[in-house]
Amino acid sequence: MHTSNAQLRAENDQVAGAFPAALSQAAHSVDVGAIFEAAGTAAARMLDLAGAEKRDRFLLSGSGDSLFAAASAGRALRLFSGLDVRVSTSIECARYELPEEAARAVLIAVSNSGGSTRTRETAALAQKLGVPTVGVVGSRDGPLAASADVVLHRPVALRGTTPDWSPRVYLNAAEYMAGLVALYALGLHAGCLRGTMSQEGAVDWRDKIEQGIGDVGAAAQAADPVMRDLARSMDGVDTLWVLGAGPSRGTADYSAAKFHEQVPLNGVSQDLEEWAHLQYFLTLGWGAGAVVLVLAPKGRSTDRAAEILTGIRQAGGRAILVTDDPQLFGQNDAEAVVALPDARDELLSPLTFHVPAQLLALHLARRRSVSEIPLRRTDDRWLIRGGDLRTEFA
Repeated sequence: MHTSNAQLRAENDQVAGAFPAALSQAAHSVDVGAIFEAAGTAAARMLDLAGAEKRDRFLLSGSGDSLFAAASAGRALRLFSGLDVRVSTSIECARYELPEEAARAVLIAVSNSGGSTRTRETAALAQKLGVPTVGVVGSRDGPLAASADVVLHRPVALRGTTPDWSPRVYLNAAEYMAGLVALYALGLHAGCLRGTMSQEGAVDWRDKIEQGIGDVGAAAQAADPVMRDLARSMDGVDTLWVLGAGPSRGTADYSAAKFHEQVPLNGVSQDLEEWAHLQYFLTLGWGAGAVVLVLAPKGRSTDRAAEILTGIRQAGGRAILVTDDPQLFGQNDAEAVVALPDARDELLSPLTFHVPAQLLALHLARRRSVSEIPLRRTDDRWLIRGGDLRTEFA
């Protein structure tokens, strides 16, 4: 039976119209209360292990979305807890950081499935060196949970009706948000136990975290019209940059990855400042083909973000401003502005600032007739969960 172009457009509009509500539902699937309860137990045990051996450096590590959650929440974990927290990739941590810091380190390994080879390698080498390991996991049955000294379990199960098209996208988004909450909660509990965070302060931060998760639906509704229009204007565009500083640097990494996994399109994350030193020159050459999302929550880098918007426009590129306080920017040089709900603190902006890029990836994939996202691997996940796993140092 022949399907007309009008029917196809109507079907696409119906599918695309469900994106914001589905992201909101994903956020509602994050059980903040259960995660905080689990984090309290994990924090107490982690500090006991660290204190018994006078360990004072906490190596926070992961791969893929787990790494991006660590990068986004690592600063908050450090500030909440007062601990010396260092974030690195799994291979960097396993093969470089651990052997150099073994005498003073505690490993915090983040992995949703617990099956990533490099994260398991990090835990195995930590065990070999006698380094205590905290596993922040989505599965109690995975290898990381089995090998860790302390397990912070943060399960996620989508609630409500799951969209027919590409439901895995929303589960992945919920897992990412749950990972952020778990790391925030670990930091707050550790801070209370160490006396660097008051109970009243921790309650206030928890309220803000719950409100941030609750604002994902409003963020999606605010961002969706801008992202849908942007997707319509990106035919032929093959690269998109996402810029951020501070907590938004990890959000930029996560956001850019969605374009790789779901369109595919070359999503490139970059430090807010470093765009001016590097990609500025590509923008001069590409002109309107240079599309740049600038993540600028109210905080320490809004002044520089405004200057970068001007630099993008003057170089001929297209800047899309994502902020929770458009008034800070006044008359600015962005082609379009996404006005998100107030993040309440720049440290918590990762809870909502990933939403615009996710919506843009969804709209681009739908417009480009991608059958299902995330895209399917052809290696049966061998590069992620297979390959050699070191249990001894070279």
